[in-house]
Amino acid sequence: MINESKEALGLIEKKLKELRDEVPPRNFNHKKPAEVEINQFWFENKTIDRIMVVLRATGCSHYKLKQGCSMCAHYNATTETPISAEDYITQWKNVVNGSEIEKKTDFDINNYPVLCLYNLGSFLNPEEVPIKAMEEIFASINSLPGIKKTIIESRAEYVNPEVLEKIRKVNNGLIEVGIGLESINDDVRELCHHKNMPDLAVFLKAIKTLHQYDFKALTYVNQKPSFLTEKESIDDAIETTIFAFDNGTDAVSIEPTSLQANSLTDYLYRIGMYRVPWLWSVIEVVRGITEKVGSNLDLRIGGYFEEEILSGSQGIASGSERNELFPYTTSGNCAKCNNRIIDAIKRYNKTYDSNILFDEKPCESCFSIWKSTLTVNDSRSIPKRIIDSLGGIK
Repeated sequence: MINESKEALGLIEKKLKELRDEVPPRNFNHKKPAEVEINQFWFENKTIDRIMVVLRATGCSHYKLKQGCSMCAHYNATTETPISAEDYITQWKNVVNGSEIEKKTDFDINNYPVLCLYNLGSFLNPEEVPIKAMEEIFASINSLPGIKKTIIESRAEYVNPEVLEKIRKVNNGLIEVGIGLESINDDVRELCHHKNMPDLAVFLKAIKTLHQYDFKALTYVNQKPSFLTEKESIDDAIETTIFAFDNGTDAVSIEPTSLQANSLTDYLYRIGMYRVPWLWSVIEVVRGITEKVGSNLDLRIGGYFEEEILSGSQGIASGSERNELFPYTTSGNCAKCNNRIIDAIKRYNKTYDSNILFDEKPCESCFSIWKSTLTVNDSRSIPKRIIDSLGGIK
């Protein structure tokens, strides 16, 4: 089994490198953010507008060292040269002052109680975001009275006291750090996701460290990575979410896999070896979690929000194609019920009322097909599935 796992990992990394090498050269303006959008979110027991700012960034260190995660292609929107602290600060200042808001609107960042500030990688990694930029940006946020909560993202290994202390010296507000756990199953996390987090102790330590410095912990759980059956992916997401809550996370965001160009899941989809999760499966994950641990949880479903694009690197705000940040396919059912179920998920994210999801009626066109997918079994080990899938591909 050890040899199989090693062979499977080698095949994953070989294919990931081939896909990464296909990405054409990128040349982005270092002083312009990649994306600014508004979406609706549940906060302090009401629906509010939150602002999401995606900084044009240097890129994820995991991608640069190990080709990154299987389902992720955020590197499509990152630069091939480092972005300086000064450029990060300029990007942020130009969002705050409104000069980078392309859509014609009366913009005031203080109108948005929740700020998501992303860098397409780990905000807490000084190799990606220099300490000077972290300090200056968080000091600026602290001076904005309308922002009540800030959400950033980081891999678990970059959650360390030295960086958290520096942020806390300049910002005493509510800060939440999203960490990708993805799965508590080692084979699923390390092979299917290619997470490069072989020891769960790293995740558990990050949760404790965040709480020691009065940060909130958000855990990302990816639903349906490559090489899992539909039923396995449902069970894995439920078990992982419960584990995260049992071990102190403050919130969980279920992240149904979507497809981005140049990712491994995208490649497998294009050759007929992968299907994105059904929306019925997303509902089933929420049902399974609430049945086991109750509904009084901060449980989100990533990717499904009512949104308004204010600025984007390819002029999205003026109505042209969505840019390199966005997936081209998300989880789905059939044409007859897709919009209805997506609307229900968006309403859930604005209210946290799980009955909105559970009250949805089965679709006569696809519900029975989805049910049949839950009976599909695969007796092979995860490494064997990968070897069989990728081993014969040249």
